[in-house]
Amino acid sequence: MSSPYVSLLEAIRTHCNLPDFPNPLPSNQLILELENGPSMTIDFEEATSMVVLFAEIGTYEKEQETAVLSTIVQANFLWVATSGATLSARPDIETVYLAQQFPVHSLEGDSFITLVEEFARITQEWKTILPALTTTNSEPLEEMIENNSVKLEGVLARIIA
Repeated sequence: MSSPYVSLLEAIRTHCNLPDFPNPLPSNQLILELENGPSMTIDFEEATSMVVLFAEIGTYEKEQETAVLSTIVQANFLWVATSGATLSARPDIETVYLAQQFPVHSLEGDSFITLVEEFARITQEWKTILPALTTTNSEPLEEMIENNSVKLEGVLARIIA
């Protein structure tokens, strides 16, 4: 396993006051279950030297698929409503995910912690948005923002400007 990746995990471990990791690590994946927050996975793709963050946002009903996919397309446009991450859906299981990747050598402890914290924030926001999409009669993203049912600290507003 990559030493830079282990250093990044150690930075997260220290920041989150987690117990010591086993040595050697049993896998490249670390699943973080944040208190009062989302669960996310940090993974390392050795073949590409990329650190990957991903999280399951939630599920939707088949009849809401068009609204969900339309919103994902809008949100992913130049990543303005995802803070650089990418939303995706698996229609076969009607589930939405958020993912982001970074070259391991471009990251250091503090910057990685900031990226993970931002990813957690965006994940939590989308965990709020998805149920709103599936319970508001397919209300478009623009209307959800106007009706104040979704606030992503102004980020989503830029997508419809």
